[in-house]
Amino acid sequence: VTLQTSWRGYRERAKYQRIRHAVIVIQSGWRGMKARRRAKRRHEAAQLIRRFIKGFIYRHEEYCAENDYFVDHVRYSFLKNLRKNLPKNVLDKNWPTPPTLLVEASEHLQRLHMRNMVIKYCRRVQPEWKKQMMQKVVASEIFKDQKDSYPYSVGRLFLDSRLEREQISLKVLQTLGSEKVQYGVSVIKYDRRGFKPRPRQLLLTNTFAVLVDRTKIKQRMDYAALRGISVSSHCDGMVVLHMPCEDNKQKGDAVLHCSHVIELVTKLAMMASKTNYVNISLGSIRFAVSRTKEGIIDFIRGSELKVAKGKRGHLLVTTPQISTT
Repeated sequence: VTLQTSWRGYRERAKYQRIRHAVIVIQSGWRGMKARRRAKRRHEAAQLIRRFIKGFIYRHEEYCAENDYFVDHVRYSFLKNLRKNLPKNVLDKNWPTPPTLLVEASEHLQRLHMRNMVIKYCRRVQPEWKKQMMQKVVASEIFKDQKDSYPYSVGRLFLDSRLEREQISLKVLQTLGSEKVQYGVSVIKYDRRGFKPRPRQLLLTNTFAVLVDRTKIKQRMDYAALRGISVSSHCDGMVVLHMPCEDNKQKGDAVLHCSHVIELVTKLAMMASKTNYVNISLGSIRFAVSRTKEGIIDFIRGSELKVAKGKRGHLLVTTPQISTT
C-alpha cells in the first residue's frame, strides 16, 4: 500500500510538472507573439510618421512616392468632411475651406453639387412656376439696376394675360385666324403727330403684335421687323416699339403707355427673341415719326405721373420720385 501510494504521488508530481512546463511554453509563446505584434506596430507607426513628415515636406511638389501618402490622406480627410457638410439647398452658399492641394478640385465639386441641386429643384418645379421663373430671370437681366420701377415688380407675378377672353373682340380673333393670343394688355397709344392719347389693346401672338381699337386692328408689328424696344430708366410706363419706316405698310414707331411695362416688355422680348434689343434710356427717347421726321420723349421728375405735349413739339413725361426709405 505504501509503495502504491508513493507511485501515485510520483505520477501526480510528474503530471503537474508536465502541465506546468506546457503552460510556461504556451505563455512564453503568447507573450512572444504579443511582443512581436507590438514591435511590428511600433515599426509600422514609425514608418508611417516618417512617410507623413516626408510627404508634408514635399507637399508642394508633383504627386510622387515621397508625398503620395500625405496627399492621399489630405484628400480623403477633406472629402470625408465635405460629405458631412454639403449644402442642403441652392441658397446655402457655405462650403468647407479646401486645402491648397484641392482648391481646383473643390471648385469643380462645388459647381457639380450646385448643378445637381439645381436639377433636382427644377424637376420639382411645376410647369407654370417654371415659366414664371424664366420670365423673372429675363426681366432681371433686362431691368435690374437700370429701371427705377423694377424692384417693385419682383414680388408680383407675371400674368398670362391682362385681358379676359371676353374683353377681346370676336371679330379680331377671327381676323387673327390660326394665330392665338398669347398675351393681351390695355395700353394708351400716343399719336406720333400731336401725341393725342388713344386707348388700345396690345395683343401678342407667336409671330407678331397687333394694336386693336375695339373691333379693328389698327397696326400689325411683325417680330422679324421689330428694330428695338425703348423704355426709360424712370418709374413710368412709357415704351416705344421701333418699326421700320421704309415699308409703306408699316406705320412707324409705336409710342405706348402701359401700367405693366416690365411685364409687357419681358414677354414681348421673349416672344420676339429680342431680349438684347431692349434699350433703357437714361435721358430722352427718340422715335421715328416718318422717314424724315423724328420725335422725342423727354422725362422730368415730379410729384405724380403726367404725360402731355411739351415745348418744341416734344412729348413730356413727368415721373414720380421713388422714395428709398
